[in-house]
Amino acid sequence: MELLLSGRHYKKLQEVYLSTVLEEYQLTMVDIRVLLFLHEHDQYDTAKDIVEMHFMAKSYVSKSVEKLLERGLLVKKHRGKDKRYVHLLLQEQALPIIEAVSQQRKKMLKNIFAGITGEQQEVLREVATTMNHNIIEMIHEGDIK
Repeated sequence: MELLLSGRHYKKLQEVYLSTVLEEYQLTMVDIRVLLFLHEHDQYDTAKDIVEMHFMAKSYVSKSVEKLLERGLLVKKHRGKDKRYVHLLLQEQALPIIEAVSQQRKKMLKNIFAGITGEQQEVLREVATTMNHNIIEMIHEGDIK
C-alpha cells in the first residue's frame, strides 16, 4: 500500500515517458503540471490554486508560471474589480504540448494497467478517490492523530 501512496516510482516513470516532450519543448515536469492543471481545471486558474491543489512549492509554481508567460504559453488576466488575483489562461501554442503529453500518458497508463481488468481498474479508481478524499479532509481539518 505504501508503494502506491508514495508515488515516487510513478513520478519517475512519468518523467521517462515524458522525457521526449520535455526535451522537445524545453520544459520541466513542473511546467507540464502547470499546463495540465490549467487545461484540466476550468474553474481553477490561479497560481494559488495550483499550489493548493497540487501541494507544490509556491516558488516552483511561480518560477514555472513566469517561464510559461515569457514563452507565450500562458497569459495573465484580471477578472472583475479585484486586481489582486491574476488568472492564468492557456494560449493556443500550449495545445500541441498538452496533446503530446496526453498521448504519452495514454501509452504509460496502458502499460501500467496491462493485465488488470476494467472491473479491477474501476474498483481501484473508487478506492483511490475515497482515500484521496479522506487524506484531503484530514489535512484541512488538522485531524491527524
